[in-house]
Amino acid sequence: MSKISGACHTDGIDLNRYVHPLVVNYAFSCELSLKASEGLVKFSEVTPEGLLKAVNTESAVRGHDLYTIFTKLKPDTQKAICSEFFASTETELAPLLKECSKYFEQGRYSFEQIGGSYSLTGVRTLARGLLDAVMAYGKGNA
Repeated sequence: MSKISGACHTDGIDLNRYVHPLVVNYAFSCELSLKASEGLVKFSEVTPEGLLKAVNTESAVRGHDLYTIFTKLKPDTQKAICSEFFASTETELAPLLKECSKYFEQGRYSFEQIGGSYSLTGVRTLARGLLDAVMAYGKGNA
């Protein structure tokens, strides 16, 4: 059974019973925030009638490992996100990214794991801070 640190019991609810869905969703939120910070736009070719087919947008990075995703972003993007993250959380980004880097896979595929532990406080801070940081970064580059 996996456990989460930073968990609490409120109103008789044991958060440890929900460890995997909580961790997976917070980690996925982190992944989507990072991927939203840099995107690619692929235009379609013009049809013979002069129309454009649907435009395709996608993330510039792939994968689930949060730290690896972050390191694949452009250096200017990394620097801005780190700065905005610290301004939002008063916490350094890199250590949390490393700690939570594989939470999505570990939580989602928990049946393949024996034991394990997660920092709910860490992944919650990471999720909230990345959302704030990427939104602030996006507004600054609009």
